[in-house]
Amino acid sequence: MRKPRLAPLLAAAAATLALAAAPPAARELRLGKMNRVYSDLVGELAPLAAGPVVVRLSSPRQLVSVRDHVARLTPTGGGRVEGTLEIDLLGKGELVADLDLGGSVQRLADELILPPQKVTLEGAARLTRVAGGYRVVAERLPARVPVAIRSRLINQIVSACEGAALLSLGALDCAPLTASLERPSVPLPAAGGEYFLADAELTDADRAELDRLIGAP
Repeated sequence: MRKPRLAPLLAAAAATLALAAAPPAARELRLGKMNRVYSDLVGELAPLAAGPVVVRLSSPRQLVSVRDHVARLTPTGGGRVEGTLEIDLLGKGELVADLDLGGSVQRLADELILPPQKVTLEGAARLTRVAGGYRVVAERLPARVPVAIRSRLINQIVSACEGAALLSLGALDCAPLTASLERPSVPLPAAGGEYFLADAELTDADRAELDRLIGAP
């Protein structure tokens, strides 16, 4: 009887072991009912400064339309997932700026526009099936996320900064402040926060996919 060759057997065994050791593939998740209009998601934004010019921004009112989103998640066991969330959004609202020019404070207000844009978040969370939905615990999130905005207030603040730069004889650089005003950082909830995702906000397909993520090794 002819003996089987050793090399093909070793190659097959190595391939099998490699597949078994390969990390789980990322899965794309879209929750259709989450694509809707949200109101008043943001309050105060991060303060901005350039030398003696300090700007404190806030948005007391806004409407944000989430046009689409996709979460690319890799299960790591025990209901834990990590990956990215990409959100396609636009919106409008009100922008308020407290402009401090070396101790002289002026409050400005105008319309706020969030042009169409995609915002990407990277992090990790743990999902648990509970009565009526899912508990989501954020284990890792960025502290802030930059968002592109448009408002006539930006031009007013930049003009004020450039006036201060002229008085400083070039010692004050307004370029970083301008860039930060056009893409201010929106604070996100701290890691460790818990959220409830109700069954009523999910389709049957959504719940099936979430259950697969929770049960995946």
